[in-house]
Amino acid sequence: MDATSADIADAFRLDVDSPEMDHVDADFTPAERAEAAELATRRRAYGLSRGLDRGHFYQLTADSIVFDHRPDFGLRTRQGLETFIHRLRSTDTEDSRDTEMLVESLGHLVMYVRDGWETGIYNEFRHFQGRGLTKQQILELVMYANLSAGIRGLKQVYNAVGSHLVDWSDTPPSRIRIGQAAAWPAGWEPDPAAFKAGLDLSVTPMTDGDRDRIETWYLRNVGFVPGSVTFAMTYHPEFYKWHRARWEIIFQTLPKQVLPYVMIREHAATGFEEGIREAVLLAKHWGVAKEWVVHAVMVNAYFTGFDQLAAVNRAVGDVLAEWDGPPALPEHESG
Repeated sequence: MDATSADIADAFRLDVDSPEMDHVDADFTPAERAEAAELATRRRAYGLSRGLDRGHFYQLTADSIVFDHRPDFGLRTRQGLETFIHRLRSTDTEDSRDTEMLVESLGHLVMYVRDGWETGIYNEFRHFQGRGLTKQQILELVMYANLSAGIRGLKQVYNAVGSHLVDWSDTPPSRIRIGQAAAWPAGWEPDPAAFKAGLDLSVTPMTDGDRDRIETWYLRNVGFVPGSVTFAMTYHPEFYKWHRARWEIIFQTLPKQVLPYVMIREHAATGFEEGIREAVLLAKHWGVAKEWVVHAVMVNAYFTGFDQLAAVNRAVGDVLAEWDGPPALPEHESG
């Protein structure tokens, strides 16, 4: 016998007396218990709807671990997520939830490629497709992730979406679209020329001119030459030149500000202090608002833990404290 729509609705619905509510924190008020039950019901329905749209049910199944067993924890988790858009709005940085969700997800795809999570890779491709990013723009994020994920990361991207890319549509069905165009923060624009140091690619070895132009690029955009760059130019300058050459051509259609945002997410996750400082100073120089920098750091903490916030504080506590001060880039002793 087929289930009726009422049966389906009842199967998804939680109320304050449902068995799933048995282990809710004792200090929850009646209103909070009701809110937790209502949120669990909505998340179940959302997970089903999104699964039908995207062709997999990872959101529904992952959410079930929380909302089927600890809906109180699910409510607190959701309240934590809401702080990101609330902070952007309260500081007059950004009002659009669509924009916050788009920017937040930039770091997700890079993280999933680095971690080799194929389900997450597929989900972010579909998410970005729905938010109006083109196939080329999504693949620019993949090319960036490849710099640290290597061939393993590319194979996992292939496993996740390779069969979909052959006929990928930049204009998907309206039921999965979120708006008509990608909703970028104000001032975020493509600028491929901003990445170029002016390398002489007519010759293979690194020339003295190449070295000078690379150092000038870092001093102009970041304020110091990272120790990793100095090491590479000292001990294998030819490789670094061609690594730099591929790095320079990644971002063709995405806003240039995407790079420092995803760099902050990446390096905050690993606690790489010099990389964090490089990314934050580049973000500031390229016009990224302070609150988007904070957003990148705290979204990373939300998804990967607070372990590295002390490293972030050591790396850029001074930069953030003096953000609205003189425009001169702070000096930094590279390692």
